[in-house]
Amino acid sequence: MPNCRLFDGLSYELEALLRRTATPRSYRAGQVLMFEEDEADQFLLLTDGRVRVWRTSTGGTAMTVHMMGPGTMPGCVAGLRQIPYPATVTALTDIRALSWPSDRMRQLVAAHPALAGNFLQMIAERNEEMLQRLHEVSTLPVAQRVARALLRLAADGASGGQGVQVALSRQDLAELTATTLHSVSRLVSRWQRAGIVAAGRKRVRILDPERLVAEGGTVD
Repeated sequence: MPNCRLFDGLSYELEALLRRTATPRSYRAGQVLMFEEDEADQFLLLTDGRVRVWRTSTGGTAMTVHMMGPGTMPGCVAGLRQIPYPATVTALTDIRALSWPSDRMRQLVAAHPALAGNFLQMIAERNEEMLQRLHEVSTLPVAQRVARALLRLAADGASGGQGVQVALSRQDLAELTATTLHSVSRLVSRWQRAGIVAAGRKRVRILDPERLVAEGGTVD
């Protein structure tokens, strides 16, 4: 299991209880894990794979708002607040996860301050990342935004014989960085010719992270 904030600093007994009461789940690439506006009936911890979190605009257009990987808990805020899921979560790759019923997890959170603190830390870290992305959209040119997004996603991407692979489409990357598909396609094509990345269908492999860092600057 990947390092996960959920288990940080918990007693042996509480961590063992969480692991013992979790239900293993698996999803195929393309399968929906949770639907926008559905009841938040489970807490889900990703242990392997990557998901796309997206919302539907008032005009009916799908918009990617986040990518999440191992150790994260999509939809956990909805579970804690007892509100419907605010977004749809779709598997970009095959997924393995652990699941707990929402009512049971809320009982554990109420009874164990350390567990509540871990959820608060996870939510704070997510908010900090979202604020960083908003700052980048407001202040950085497109090339830097796209490079930084790829570098963040590569942090838990799949390493192979050559580089680190990030599972996402160019459209997803455009939506994440508040730019157009045309702009992202031009950038990725330029970086591919330069040997910085190798692009495929719904994936980008980072071949030269140092040069990509130079394109994006320091990633916080």
